[in-house]
Amino acid sequence: MALRRKHANQALAASTEKLKKVATAFLANLKNLSERSEATCFSFISNGETAPALLELWQSPEQGATVHAQMAAIFEAIAEGRQAPTTHEPAGKSDYEVLVKQLAKLGWKENDLQVFSNPKALAKQPPSRVCKMVQDWFVAHLAVEDQSTQERLLVETLKPVVSG
Repeated sequence: MALRRKHANQALAASTEKLKKVATAFLANLKNLSERSEATCFSFISNGETAPALLELWQSPEQGATVHAQMAAIFEAIAEGRQAPTTHEPAGKSDYEVLVKQLAKLGWKENDLQVFSNPKALAKQPPSRVCKMVQDWFVAHLAVEDQSTQERLLVETLKPVVSG
């Protein structure tokens, strides 16, 4: 975890392809953890890969495959970002408007956006809702068709994944 955090900026300087791989691996991990239990998924979102529920998964290559895949994707992004850093433009209002449209396709309403964008409000939600919202968030990012828009959004949304 310390190594991932130390090199977060290099991971975020990877190509769009590598960033998509990190986002896809993170989403697969969330889905797998949700299938185990919402509490495990929520624990991972809240505490990262050192959450007690995940420490057990690390021990088993079979059970921890998605956790391992996510970590591998992050370290691949770090390696690429170190060797050939890519400068990414920051996400702007129009990018977030595209994201909001994708979230609306998943059934999100204005209230969902307000809850998700407010850490205190999100912390008051049941674990199952938080897990579903974070999964939807990544599904929406990966569904953005315009590669430039998707790139700008992914850089922003992956910051807590690689540095948190």
